[in-house]
Amino acid sequence: MRRFSTPRPLVAAVAWLIGSLPAVAEAAEEGVPLSFKTDLAIWSLVVFVLFVFVLKKIAWGPLSAGLDAREQRIREDIAGAESARERAEAMLADHEAKLAGVQEEVKEILAEARGDAEHTKNEIMAAAQSEAEATRDRAIGEIERARDQALKELFDQVSTQVAAATEHVLGRSLDAADQQRLIGEALAEMTSESN
Repeated sequence: MRRFSTPRPLVAAVAWLIGSLPAVAEAAEEGVPLSFKTDLAIWSLVVFVLFVFVLKKIAWGPLSAGLDAREQRIREDIAGAESARERAEAMLADHEAKLAGVQEEVKEILAEARGDAEHTKNEIMAAAQSEAEATRDRAIGEIERARDQALKELFDQVSTQVAAATEHVLGRSLDAADQQRLIGEALAEMTSESN
């Protein structure tokens, strides 16, 4: 940092101002001057010009440099903040895009899971339906076999009893053709009665 030294003209100007204080006090005792004083105006102008010159040489350069540095620092801070804002907006847009992609992926996964569940349900229902039909068909087949077996046993038993009863009633034994005719008549009669 630069160190300021007090120039001699400044010291002279301050000394002159201090020296003129008695004249200022004397003028204040007389009241407000109504007439224009040329010497006072010239000295005031000289002091003002001297003051501006001293300020320009001593203070204006460092003051201007400090203001310029401050302005540059503020511009850099604004540019940095703008850059950070743009990066944040880009990151936000990127994250929003990723989030939208993830949400879309979740929707697709859910839709696929629903489709798989529906397909599995349909497969299970179809398997259960076919198993139920197979069980029903087996049951019907078993019922029909049992019925046929029962009818055969009943037929055998009825034919044996009819032959025995006929032989008993007729008192003679029947040949095979007579037995078949009598059994057929008895079964036809039973069938007609059951209908």
